[in-house]
Amino acid sequence: MKRLFPERPTYKKERRTVGFPILAAFLLLFLCRLFGDKLPWKLPPLVLTLLLELLVFLLPLLVYVIAKKQPNGVSLRLKMPRAAHLPLLLSAFFTLFCGCLLLSILCGGTDSLGNSFTAFEDAATPDPLLMLAAVGVLAILPAIVEELFFRGLLLAEYERRGVVRALIISTLLFAFIHFDLSNLPVYLFSGFLLSLVLYATDSLFATMLLHALYNTLSLFGQRYLNALYEFTGNVQIFLFIMILVFLIALLFFCRGATKIYASRDRREIKEPRRNVPRVIQFYTLLDAACDPCLILSLAITIAGFILLS
Repeated sequence: MKRLFPERPTYKKERRTVGFPILAAFLLLFLCRLFGDKLPWKLPPLVLTLLLELLVFLLPLLVYVIAKKQPNGVSLRLKMPRAAHLPLLLSAFFTLFCGCLLLSILCGGTDSLGNSFTAFEDAATPDPLLMLAAVGVLAILPAIVEELFFRGLLLAEYERRGVVRALIISTLLFAFIHFDLSNLPVYLFSGFLLSLVLYATDSLFATMLLHALYNTLSLFGQRYLNALYEFTGNVQIFLFIMILVFLIALLFFCRGATKIYASRDRREIKEPRRNVPRVIQFYTLLDAACDPCLILSLAITIAGFILLS
Protein backbone atom coordinates (compact mmCIF):
# COMPACT_ATOMS: atom_id res chain seq x y z
CA MET A 1 0.00 0.00 0.00
CA LYS A 2 2.91 2.35 0.64
CA ARG A 3 3.80 2.14 -3.04
CA LEU A 4 0.26 3.10 -4.06
CA PHE A 5 -0.21 5.98 -1.61
CA PRO A 6 2.46 8.42 -0.42
CA GLU A 7 3.12 8.79 3.25
CA ARG A 8 0.70 11.16 4.98
CA PRO A 9 2.46 14.46 5.70
CA THR A 10 2.03 16.46 8.86
CA TYR A 11 -0.38 19.35 8.46
CA LYS A 12 -2.90 21.22 10.55
CA LYS A 13 -6.35 19.64 10.48
CA GLU A 14 -9.22 21.70 9.17
CA ARG A 15 -12.54 22.41 10.81
CA ARG A 16 -15.29 20.79 8.77
CA THR A 17 -17.75 23.65 8.83
CA VAL A 18 -18.42 24.22 5.14
CA GLY A 19 -20.19 20.86 5.01
CA PHE A 20 -23.18 22.26 6.91
CA PRO A 21 -24.44 24.66 4.20
CA ILE A 22 -23.82 21.91 1.63
CA LEU A 23 -25.94 19.43 3.56
CA ALA A 24 -28.61 22.07 4.14
CA ALA A 25 -28.81 22.85 0.40
CA PHE A 26 -29.05 19.17 -0.57
CA LEU A 27 -31.64 18.39 2.08
CA LEU A 28 -33.79 21.44 1.36
CA LEU A 29 -33.84 20.83 -2.39
CA PHE A 30 -34.54 17.12 -1.98
CA LEU A 31 -37.48 17.77 0.35
CA CYS A 32 -38.86 20.53 -1.88
CA ARG A 33 -38.64 18.33 -4.96
CA LEU A 34 -40.12 15.34 -3.13
CA PHE A 35 -43.02 17.04 -1.36
CA GLY A 36 -43.50 20.20 -3.44
CA ASP A 37 -46.58 18.82 -5.22
CA LYS A 38 -48.19 17.82 -1.92
CA LEU A 39 -48.33 21.28 -0.39
CA PRO A 40 -51.84 22.41 0.64
CA TRP A 41 -51.42 25.66 -1.28
CA LYS A 42 -50.53 26.10 -4.93
CA LEU A 43 -48.08 28.77 -6.02
CA PRO A 44 -47.41 29.94 -9.58
CA PRO A 45 -44.42 28.06 -11.07
CA LEU A 46 -42.26 31.18 -11.33
CA VAL A 47 -42.94 32.16 -7.71
CA LEU A 48 -42.21 28.63 -6.54
CA THR A 49 -38.94 28.56 -8.48
CA LEU A 50 -37.96 31.96 -7.07
CA LEU A 51 -38.55 30.85 -3.48
CA LEU A 52 -36.79 27.56 -4.10
CA GLU A 53 -33.61 29.18 -5.43
CA LEU A 54 -33.46 31.64 -2.54
CA LEU A 55 -34.23 29.01 0.10
CA VAL A 56 -31.91 26.29 -1.15
CA PHE A 57 -28.79 28.26 -2.13
CA LEU A 58 -28.89 31.82 -0.86
CA LEU A 59 -30.16 31.17 2.68
CA PRO A 60 -27.51 28.55 3.67
CA LEU A 61 -24.81 30.72 2.12
CA LEU A 62 -25.87 33.84 4.03
CA VAL A 63 -26.19 31.96 7.32
CA TYR A 64 -22.70 30.48 6.88
CA VAL A 65 -21.07 33.78 5.91
CA ILE A 66 -22.70 35.64 8.81
CA ALA A 67 -21.91 32.91 11.36
CA LYS A 68 -18.31 32.32 10.26
CA LYS A 69 -17.61 35.86 9.03
CA GLN A 70 -15.95 34.28 6.02
CA PRO A 71 -15.30 34.12 3.15
CA ASN A 72 -15.09 37.81 2.32
CA GLY A 73 -15.64 39.58 -0.96
CA VAL A 74 -12.00 39.15 -2.00
CA SER A 75 -11.94 35.37 -1.54
CA LEU A 76 -15.33 35.13 -3.25
CA ARG A 77 -13.79 37.03 -6.20
CA LEU A 78 -16.61 39.55 -6.32
CA LYS A 79 -15.15 41.74 -9.03
CA MET A 80 -15.96 42.46 -12.65
CA PRO A 81 -14.06 40.75 -15.47
CA ARG A 82 -11.73 42.89 -17.54
CA ALA A 83 -12.26 43.76 -21.20
CA ALA A 84 -9.29 41.53 -22.04
CA HIS A 85 -11.32 38.54 -20.80
CA LEU A 86 -14.01 39.00 -23.45
CA PRO A 87 -12.45 36.62 -26.04
CA LEU A 88 -11.98 34.00 -23.32
CA LEU A 89 -15.59 34.31 -22.18
CA LEU A 90 -16.85 34.13 -25.76
CA SER A 91 -14.91 30.93 -26.45
CA ALA A 92 -15.99 29.54 -23.07
CA PHE A 93 -19.64 30.18 -23.93
CA PHE A 94 -19.48 28.23 -27.20
CA THR A 95 -17.50 25.48 -25.45
CA LEU A 96 -20.13 25.29 -22.72
CA PHE A 97 -23.12 25.36 -25.06
CA CYS A 98 -21.83 22.87 -27.64
CA GLY A 99 -20.26 20.61 -25.02
CA CYS A 100 -23.47 20.38 -22.99
CA LEU A 101 -25.49 19.81 -26.14
CA LEU A 102 -23.25 16.99 -27.36
CA LEU A 103 -23.18 15.32 -23.95
CA SER A 104 -26.95 15.62 -23.71
CA ILE A 105 -27.36 13.95 -27.09
CA LEU A 106 -24.89 11.27 -26.02
CA CYS A 107 -26.91 10.61 -22.86
CA GLY A 108 -30.43 10.97 -24.25
CA GLY A 109 -30.12 10.52 -28.00
CA THR A 110 -30.78 13.02 -30.77
CA ASP A 111 -34.40 13.40 -29.67
CA SER A 112 -33.27 15.32 -26.59
CA LEU A 113 -31.47 18.08 -28.53
CA GLY A 114 -30.12 19.63 -25.38
CA ASN A 115 -30.05 19.42 -21.65
CA SER A 116 -32.83 21.59 -20.31
CA PHE A 117 -34.23 23.26 -23.41
CA THR A 118 -37.60 21.54 -23.23
CA ALA A 119 -38.16 22.52 -19.62
CA PHE A 120 -37.34 26.13 -20.42
CA GLU A 121 -39.45 26.10 -23.56
CA ASP A 122 -42.50 25.03 -21.55
CA ALA A 123 -42.21 28.26 -19.57
CA ALA A 124 -42.24 30.42 -22.70
CA THR A 125 -45.14 32.83 -23.00
CA PRO A 126 -46.20 35.50 -25.53
CA ASP A 127 -46.69 38.02 -22.71
CA PRO A 128 -43.50 40.18 -22.69
CA LEU A 129 -43.75 40.92 -18.95
CA LEU A 130 -44.13 37.25 -18.08
CA MET A 131 -41.30 36.39 -20.42
CA LEU A 132 -39.11 38.99 -18.75
CA ALA A 133 -40.00 37.49 -15.36
CA ALA A 134 -39.22 34.01 -16.72
CA VAL A 135 -35.79 35.19 -17.88
CA GLY A 136 -35.10 36.67 -14.46
CA VAL A 137 -36.29 33.67 -12.45
CA LEU A 138 -35.24 30.80 -14.73
CA ALA A 139 -32.04 32.19 -16.23
CA ILE A 140 -30.50 35.06 -14.27
CA LEU A 141 -31.39 34.20 -10.66
CA PRO A 142 -30.12 30.58 -10.81
CA ALA A 143 -26.89 31.81 -12.36
CA ILE A 144 -26.35 34.28 -9.51
CA VAL A 145 -27.23 32.10 -6.52
CA GLU A 146 -25.66 28.88 -7.86
CA GLU A 147 -22.43 30.62 -8.78
CA LEU A 148 -22.30 32.30 -5.38
CA PHE A 149 -22.77 28.93 -3.70
CA PHE A 150 -20.61 26.60 -5.82
CA ARG A 151 -17.97 28.77 -7.50
CA GLY A 152 -18.00 31.35 -4.72
CA LEU A 153 -18.39 29.77 -1.28
CA LEU A 154 -17.28 26.19 -1.96
CA LEU A 155 -14.23 27.06 -4.05
CA ALA A 156 -13.15 29.73 -1.57
CA GLU A 157 -13.40 27.33 1.37
CA TYR A 158 -11.98 24.17 -0.18
CA GLU A 159 -9.10 25.80 -2.06
CA ARG A 160 -7.37 26.74 1.18
CA ARG A 161 -5.41 23.52 0.68
CA GLY A 162 -5.10 23.77 -3.10
CA VAL A 163 -7.21 24.10 -6.22
CA VAL A 164 -7.38 20.39 -7.06
CA ARG A 165 -9.59 19.56 -4.10
CA ALA A 166 -11.75 22.63 -4.71
CA LEU A 167 -12.26 21.77 -8.38
CA ILE A 168 -13.17 18.14 -7.72
CA ILE A 169 -15.55 18.70 -4.82
CA SER A 170 -17.34 21.76 -6.21
CA THR A 171 -17.80 20.10 -9.62
CA LEU A 172 -19.18 16.89 -8.12
CA LEU A 173 -21.54 18.70 -5.77
CA PHE A 174 -22.80 20.97 -8.55
CA ALA A 175 -23.62 17.90 -10.65
CA PHE A 176 -25.12 15.86 -7.82
CA ILE A 177 -27.49 18.54 -6.53
CA HIS A 178 -29.45 18.54 -9.80
CA PHE A 179 -30.65 14.99 -8.98
CA ASP A 180 -30.56 14.10 -12.68
CA LEU A 181 -28.64 10.89 -13.25
CA SER A 182 -29.32 10.79 -16.99
CA ASN A 183 -27.70 14.21 -17.51
CA LEU A 184 -24.98 13.84 -14.88
CA PRO A 185 -22.14 14.16 -17.46
CA VAL A 186 -23.66 17.45 -18.65
CA TYR A 187 -23.56 18.96 -15.17
CA LEU A 188 -20.08 17.59 -14.48
CA PHE A 189 -18.76 19.20 -17.66
CA SER A 190 -20.50 22.54 -17.10
CA GLY A 191 -19.45 22.73 -13.44
CA PHE A 192 -15.82 21.98 -14.27
CA LEU A 193 -15.71 24.48 -17.15
CA LEU A 194 -17.29 27.25 -15.08
CA SER A 195 -14.68 26.65 -12.36
CA LEU A 196 -11.90 26.94 -14.96
CA VAL A 197 -13.41 30.22 -16.16
CA LEU A 198 -13.42 31.50 -12.59
CA TYR A 199 -9.75 30.71 -12.09
CA ALA A 200 -8.79 32.18 -15.46
CA THR A 201 -10.67 35.46 -14.99
CA ASP A 202 -10.50 35.59 -11.17
CA SER A 203 -14.03 37.01 -11.37
CA LEU A 204 -17.20 35.42 -10.04
CA PHE A 205 -19.23 37.87 -12.09
CA ALA A 206 -17.68 36.34 -15.21
CA THR A 207 -19.07 32.90 -14.36
CA MET A 208 -22.43 34.42 -13.44
CA LEU A 209 -22.57 36.12 -16.84
CA LEU A 210 -21.58 32.93 -18.66
CA HIS A 211 -24.10 30.86 -16.69
CA ALA A 212 -26.87 33.39 -17.28
CA LEU A 213 -26.17 33.55 -21.02
CA TYR A 214 -26.34 29.78 -21.28
CA ASN A 215 -29.63 29.69 -19.36
CA THR A 216 -31.07 32.49 -21.49
CA LEU A 217 -30.13 30.73 -24.70
CA SER A 218 -31.78 27.62 -23.29
CA LEU A 219 -34.90 29.66 -22.67
CA PHE A 220 -35.18 30.94 -26.23
CA GLY A 221 -33.03 28.61 -28.27
CA GLN A 222 -35.07 25.45 -28.76
CA ARG A 223 -36.82 26.56 -31.94
CA TYR A 224 -33.58 27.80 -33.49
CA LEU A 225 -31.75 24.63 -32.57
CA ASN A 226 -34.52 22.59 -34.13
CA ALA A 227 -34.38 24.81 -37.22
CA LEU A 228 -30.64 24.17 -37.59
CA TYR A 229 -31.21 20.46 -37.12
CA GLU A 230 -33.92 20.42 -39.80
CA PHE A 231 -31.86 22.63 -42.12
CA THR A 232 -28.97 20.17 -42.12
CA GLY A 233 -31.42 17.36 -42.83
CA ASN A 234 -28.91 14.85 -41.54
CA VAL A 235 -27.95 13.98 -37.98
CA GLN A 236 -24.34 13.33 -39.00
CA ILE A 237 -23.98 16.81 -40.49
CA PHE A 238 -25.61 18.41 -37.45
CA LEU A 239 -23.29 16.57 -35.07
CA PHE A 240 -20.27 17.40 -37.24
CA ILE A 241 -21.09 21.12 -37.04
CA MET A 242 -21.54 20.96 -33.25
CA ILE A 243 -18.33 18.99 -32.74
CA LEU A 244 -16.38 21.33 -35.00
CA VAL A 245 -17.61 24.44 -33.17
CA PHE A 246 -16.92 22.78 -29.83
CA LEU A 247 -13.34 21.86 -30.72
CA ILE A 248 -12.55 25.29 -32.16
CA ALA A 249 -14.05 27.05 -29.12
CA LEU A 250 -12.22 24.72 -26.73
CA LEU A 251 -8.94 25.40 -28.53
CA PHE A 252 -9.40 29.17 -28.23
CA PHE A 253 -10.45 28.85 -24.58
CA CYS A 254 -7.38 26.79 -23.64
CA ARG A 255 -5.15 29.17 -25.57
CA GLY A 256 -6.68 32.21 -23.86
CA ALA A 257 -6.43 30.68 -20.39
CA THR A 258 -2.80 29.70 -21.01
CA LYS A 259 -1.96 33.26 -22.04
CA ILE A 260 -3.58 34.65 -18.89
CA TYR A 261 -1.62 32.35 -16.59
CA ALA A 262 1.61 33.02 -18.50
CA SER A 263 1.03 36.75 -18.05
CA ARG A 264 0.51 36.27 -14.31
CA ASP A 265 3.72 34.29 -14.07
CA ARG A 266 5.65 37.01 -15.91
CA ARG A 267 4.29 39.59 -13.50
CA GLU A 268 5.22 37.26 -10.61
CA ILE A 269 1.70 37.27 -9.20
CA LYS A 270 1.85 34.63 -6.50
CA GLU A 271 -1.06 32.25 -6.07
CA PRO A 272 -0.52 30.12 -2.94
CA ARG A 273 -3.40 27.84 -3.96
CA ARG A 274 -1.34 26.57 -6.92
CA ASN A 275 1.75 25.86 -4.82
CA VAL A 276 0.21 23.47 -2.28
CA PRO A 277 2.14 20.14 -2.46
CA ARG A 278 0.26 17.42 -4.27
CA VAL A 279 0.58 14.98 -1.40
CA ILE A 280 -1.16 17.46 0.94
CA GLN A 281 -3.91 18.06 -1.61
CA PHE A 282 -4.40 14.30 -1.95
CA TYR A 283 -4.86 13.72 1.77
CA THR A 284 -6.93 16.84 2.38
CA LEU A 285 -9.20 15.64 -0.42
CA LEU A 286 -9.61 12.35 1.44
CA ASP A 287 -10.25 14.27 4.67
CA ALA A 288 -12.98 16.31 2.97
CA ALA A 289 -14.54 13.16 1.49
CA CYS A 290 -14.83 11.74 5.02
CA ASP A 291 -16.82 14.75 6.20
CA PRO A 292 -20.12 13.37 7.61
CA CYS A 293 -22.03 16.22 5.95
CA LEU A 294 -20.66 15.30 2.53
CA ILE A 295 -21.41 11.62 3.13
CA LEU A 296 -25.00 12.49 4.05
CA SER A 297 -25.23 14.73 0.97
CA LEU A 298 -24.11 11.80 -1.17
CA ALA A 299 -26.78 9.61 0.45
CA ILE A 300 -29.40 12.27 -0.35
CA THR A 301 -28.09 12.36 -3.93
CA ILE A 302 -28.55 8.60 -4.32
CA ALA A 303 -32.05 8.87 -2.87
CA GLY A 304 -32.79 11.70 -5.30
CA PHE A 305 -31.57 9.64 -8.27
CA ILE A 306 -33.97 6.88 -7.23
CA LEU A 307 -37.03 8.86 -6.13
CA LEU A 308 -36.89 11.98 -8.30
CA SER A 309 -35.91 10.50 -11.66
